[in-house]
Amino acid sequence: MKKMVLGLMVVAGLLGTSTVVANAADTDSKSADSKSVVSTGDVAFSSGTLSLSVNNKNLSFGKNTISAADATLGASTTPTVKVNDLRGTNVGWSLTVAQGQQFNTKTDASGSALTNAALTVTSTKDSSDSTSSDSTVNTDNTPLTPGTTTSGTTTNGPVTKVASALPGHGNGISAFTFGGSTLAVPGATNKLEKSYTTTLTWTLGDTPSN
Repeated sequence: MKKMVLGLMVVAGLLGTSTVVANAADTDSKSADSKSVVSTGDVAFSSGTLSLSVNNKNLSFGKNTISAADATLGASTTPTVKVNDLRGTNVGWSLTVAQGQQFNTKTDASGSALTNAALTVTSTKDSSDSTSSDSTVNTDNTPLTPGTTTSGTTTNGPVTKVASALPGHGNGISAFTFGGSTLAVPGATNKLEKSYTTTLTWTLGDTPSN
């Protein structure tokens, strides 16, 4: 008699457990089907442009007293050059500048040149520019070689790199100033009581240069 009762209790216990598990599985399945849905989101961009702008275009070395001594003049006003790389290609870029002719009282052959004057441009990253959002860029300190001027014709000197971005860098807006630039004027150079000017041509290349 005792054995029969024990056997019934065990069977009842197994049936009860089986029923509870089945009910829990049904509840989870219904919850997943009715309350969880998976979807996707996406966004795409098309390539922008690579462009160059120059603000305050005059690189000035001020008004100086004529002297027989060698002089290295510092910049008193300086251009701000901005490179906008919105292409999204990560290929980098290079900024070069060329001096049109020697500093001259005119931009043609009839003027008086500031013989042997040597211009060096020095680019500095403009961290104060609130629009700057670039990745790493390189700056440079570069002597320029002036071009030549003949009657009615001006030939730029060789292009010289003043800033660049290697592949993977230079994205966004990069701003540069040139306040560290200098103009070395030998004391032996004949100087007139006049203003001397030259031209600077800024060129933005779509890949890094050597």
